[in-house]
Amino acid sequence: MPGTQQFSTVTADELAAVWPCATLVDVRSREEHATAHVPGSLNIPLDELPSRLANLPNSTVVYLLCGSGKRSSQAARILTDLGYHAVNVAGGITEWYRSGHPVTYGQPQAEPPPKGNGRALTNLLNLFRKGRRTKLP
Repeated sequence: MPGTQQFSTVTADELAAVWPCATLVDVRSREEHATAHVPGSLNIPLDELPSRLANLPNSTVVYLLCGSGKRSSQAARILTDLGYHAVNVAGGITEWYRSGHPVTYGQPQAEPPPKGNGRALTNLLNLFRKGRRTKLP
C-alpha cells in the first residue's frame, strides 16, 4: 500500500561521510540549484520527479536534498513507495552549508526585462538611483 514504507533520514555530516560517492539528487527548483548546490548533485525538481525517474542513476541508495528537508522528505516518500531506497537529508543544503561542507555557487538568473516601455522604466530607475547617490536640494 502506498505511503506505508519508511524512508531513512541522515544528517549533513552523515551524508558527507559517503559523499561524493553517493547518488545525491537535489529536488529544489532549477533556479535554486543554479544559485547554490552541492558539487556533483543531480537536479531533478520535486514537481518533475515522477516524470524523470529514468534520469535517476542505477544505484542502491538515492540521497535527496532540498533547502531545508521538507521537499526532499516528500521526494523520499515518492521514491520509497516506488521501491527505491531513498534517504532524506535532514536540514537540506542549509545544514550542509552550516556544517562546513562544500557548496558550488553560480550566478542567479537575471530578471526578465519589464514588459511594455521597458527602456523608459529603466531610464527612470537609473535617474532615481543617481538621485539617491547625490544630495538633492
